[in-house]
Amino acid sequence: VSPAVKYLNAYTGTVLLRCRKDSYRLLCSALPFVRCLESRAQRYPCFLNTLHVGGTIRTCQKFLIQYNRTQLLRLLQNCTNEEERQCIQKSLLSCSLTEEQSPSGDEEEDDGTE
Repeated sequence: VSPAVKYLNAYTGTVLLRCRKDSYRLLCSALPFVRCLESRAQRYPCFLNTLHVGGTIRTCQKFLIQYNRTQLLRLLQNCTNEEERQCIQKSLLSCSLTEEQSPSGDEEEDDGTE
C-alpha cells in the first residue's frame, strides 16, 4: 500500500495521505483501526477518520479549504457570547499569508510541477 504523508497539521488534526489508486479502499478500511502512532519510542493516541478521497492532491487541498471554512462557521455559531466571537475573529485576522517574491522580483508561473 505504501501510503505517504503529504500534509500534517497538528493544530487541526488533519493529515493528507497519498497512496496508489488501486489500494485506496484498503487504506480507508484500515485507518479506523489505528489507535496510536509511535515515534522515537513515544506513543501518541489518535483516531483516524476518512473525510474525503480525491483523485489529485489539488482536489484534496480544495476540499480541506472548504472543510476548514465550514468548521470555522460552526465554531462561530457555537460561541456563547460576543467576547468569544471577537476573540476568534481577532485571532483569525492576526493570521496572514504573504507571498515571497522571487529574487528577480517577477512572479514565477505555476506550471504544475513540484
